[in-house]
Formats: sequence, structure tokens, C-alpha cells
Amino acid sequence: MKTPELSACHELEALLPAYVERSLPAAEAERVAAHLPDCPGCQLQVNQLRALSNDLDAALPETPRTALRANFMAMLEEQKQLLKPEAAAPTPVPTEAKEAKVVSMWPTAGLNNWLRVAASVVLIATGVLLGRNLHWGSQGGTAGLASNATPNQEAHAQLARALTPANGQVVSASDRIQLVTNTTKETEPGDATVQVLLNTLNFDPNPNVRLATCEALYRLRDDPRVREGLVHALSVQTDPNVQITLIDMVVSMRVRRAVPQLEKLSKRPDALPVVRAQATAGIGKLI
Repeated sequence: MKTPELSACHELEALLPAYVERSLPAAEAERVAAHLPDCPGCQLQVNQLRALSNDLDAALPETPRTALRANFMAMLEEQKQLLKPEAAAPTPVPTEAKEAKVVSMWPTAGLNNWLRVAASVVLIATGVLLGRNLHWGSQGGTAGLASNATPNQEAHAQLARALTPANGQVVSASDRIQLVTNTTKETEPGDATVQVLLNTLNFDPNPNVRLATCEALYRLRDDPRVREGLVHALSVQTDPNVQITLIDMVVSMRVRRAVPQLEKLSKRPDALPVVRAQATAGIGKLI
């Protein structure tokens, strides 16, 4: 049987995130404020929440170099043009040319052509494979792309040089944040921008870049791929800032299929107490 103190903690735990954000009704805020002085555990959670909030406020993007932004956007538009239905028959692929193989970074049924192109774009944007030879090949319907291998390879090399400083280091996190922000706009059905952002959310090593990507994806939430991508991201993200942001997003968007992932997250021993509490609160709002 739980003691009154433990029962009060359990009852008020889900209110702590809103208390830190000062969004609780006055009566509930007074309850939390009265409970905190006598509860070190809840005090710790409030301090952790405030620290996370400060980290989010500190993640301010800087303006990237003009050439960097222009080259990235030009490359994205170039790849998106390749995804449109073919207006003419593609040029036959020379028999001696070897077809490159691209491994999808986002597993889906069917492995659509736009998915392979998007994965390649995000590799360039984040600098994961800068300095390596990126072969942009595909199968079946993208024969036209394979036939233009030399021009594409030259374009990719130019972009890699623009993203790589003279000392060989990859593009900074602040530049990547701004690049992600620049891709945020209304998209047409099947637009590659959404998959570029989803791949960035899953594979960029910097949590602030992933947070900026969450914001960009929220603006594109009408695309059905965004909902599926956010549910998947809940299962793989480990940074508490990103976890809390994803929880808020799926709750705000009423993504009920996220409930199983929220249940798992609420029981993960490696998650912070505030993250588990937020996941539990999110479940209550979705079911």
C-alpha cells in the first residue's frame, strides 16, 4: 500500500512539465507549489525540466554562409526534379556501366525511388559521408539518373566542397540547423523534403539539429509520412529534449498510433523521470 506522500508524488508527477511551463490552472499550480518544499524527488524533476527548457532556448540557429545555403537548396531542388514523372523516355544506360547500389536509410515497403534520393541528400547535408565517393544510382524507373552519372557526381563533389571547410571538418551544427529551417515550406504530395527531414531526425548526431528538424516536420504535419516518421522516432531517440518534443508533437497532432511507443517510453529505465512522466501524460490525452 502506498504512503500518502508517494501517492501525492505519483498524482502530481504528470503535472510537473506544465508547472515548469507555467501553463497549469491556478488551483493545480498551487497544489504543486505547496507539495514541492517537502518532496526532494519532485524538486529534482522540476530542476531537470527547467534545465531542459533552458537547453531548448539556447539552441538558436546562426545564419549560414550564403554559398552553403544556396548550394544545398539547389541540390535539393535538383533531386526533387528527378522524382517527377518522366516526360520523355530515359536515355538507355550503356551496357558497360555498372549500376550503383544505394542502401535505404528508412525501411518501408516497396523502397520508392524518392526514398533513395532523399537518403542521399541527407547524407550530403549532414556531412556524414563528405569526402567519400557518393554514387547516385537506382533501379528500374531511375535509369535516366544513371545515364547522367558524370554530371551528378560533379555536382555532388561541388556541394561537398561547399559543406567542408578547408581544415577538413564537417559543416557546423548551427549551419545544419539553418539548412533544415530553410527546407521548411509547403510541399506537394511525395515531395522529397519530408523524407530528407525524417532522415535528419533519425541520423544527425547533434540533438539541437534534431530539435530544429522536429519544428520543420511539424510545419509539414499534413503529409502522412510525418506522422509515421514521428512514431518511429519515438522508439529510437534517446536525448531527453528530443523525446519530450516528440511526445508533445504526437499529442498535439492526435497521433493515436503513437500510444504503444509512448507506453514503452514511459517504462524505459534509461529515460529520465520527466520523460517517462510526459509519456504517461501523453497516453492519457490520446486514449
